[in-house]
Amino acid sequence: MAAADFPRNLKLLCSYGRSVSAVCRAARINRHQMKRYLAGSTSPSLHTLRRICDFFGLEEHEILLGHEAFAALIRVRPPKLQKTRDRIAEFIGAVADTADLGVARHYTGYYHVYFQPDRQVPEIHRALTHVTLADRCLLTKTIERYPSGSAGLPKSVKYDGVAFVNGRALTVMERRRGAADVGFYTLLYGAGAGELTFLTGLTMGVAPDSSRLLYGVRMCWHYLGEEIDIRRRLGQCGQFPLDHPSIGKYVRFCTTNDLAEGEAAFAPRS
Repeated sequence: MAAADFPRNLKLLCSYGRSVSAVCRAARINRHQMKRYLAGSTSPSLHTLRRICDFFGLEEHEILLGHEAFAALIRVRPPKLQKTRDRIAEFIGAVADTADLGVARHYTGYYHVYFQPDRQVPEIHRALTHVTLADRCLLTKTIERYPSGSAGLPKSVKYDGVAFVNGRALTVMERRRGAADVGFYTLLYGAGAGELTFLTGLTMGVAPDSSRLLYGVRMCWHYLGEEIDIRRRLGQCGQFPLDHPSIGKYVRFCTTNDLAEGEAAFAPRS
């Protein structure tokens, strides 16, 4: 094919979608890479070319036709793309598209995450969260550990999620693996450009045990670094009494779920 044919053919195909970004999200193709294909500055790998063809319902040799022949083919057999709007994907995609990668990269690494799930029980939980940056998006993986037989939960409960920087806040959305009805929505105060130490905020979600209760609690993330001894840090996770020597005063203060004198609303502490 002529060098200019593939980008022109791809532009024609994308014109049948709502936007290039919408096509990229639906086809699971990196938007910035797609822009390079459309500009003709780079060509897709064979694997990616097959994915593009599968999405548009074409054979590989068809998308490589000269543009006039390809346009004639598409007039007879236009691509059948998703007709209904995926509004959730559009919303999340729009947030990701405007993300400042420099700021987002500041939050990558491992954290010990602290919270007190029940104000009637003087106990604090410590979990391990890993934040990575991939495809212009912050991804999270969290592991909580529970004593054997605790509320019918397995010893390890795992969550996958996405995060994005929104102004001065870090927003995290997580869902428990294998349990689509259990998840958390967390808002944390963002950190400045200096050294990252603690992030404090609020989380709201559905309890992972059989109760499936809705609840909101204060949250504190303690940054551990980009590289850690994962086994040791995971071994430090679990449920602890509030006066446990490994729980610092600042963490207890930031995770206590009460209204102090002068507080009119439940808000993060820092």
